[in-house]
Amino acid sequence: MAKKPTKAPICPACGRNAKRAFDARYQVLRFFCCGMWSWGFHPLADASTHEARQRAHAAFDPLWQSMGLTRTEAYRRLALDLGLDPDACHMKLMDEATANRVPEAVKSILADLGFERRHGTG
Repeated sequence: MAKKPTKAPICPACGRNAKRAFDARYQVLRFFCCGMWSWGFHPLADASTHEARQRAHAAFDPLWQSMGLTRTEAYRRLALDLGLDPDACHMKLMDEATANRVPEAVKSILADLGFERRHGTG
């Protein structure tokens, strides 16, 4: 298993270590620099990337929360559909373009599972 990072992420815009702040609202460590931020020690991203990741989560999370797949299996299927390495397939690591592809990938996964035929969705 890979070690969790313990150093501040590097800002892709200026190359400096991001500044650390505790977000009391969500009770989580955040980093920020040059108009970008991250939750925890993950790479910094801009607002539109965070919004794309939120939409991706909204489409993806029901696969493992209520449609019978484990979280690991859902991510494995998503990685296959998106052509990503399964170890690197996680919303927090996706760029905006990849995150924007997740809702269509989820539709494909649901079709592969036969969900649309059984439940009349789609």
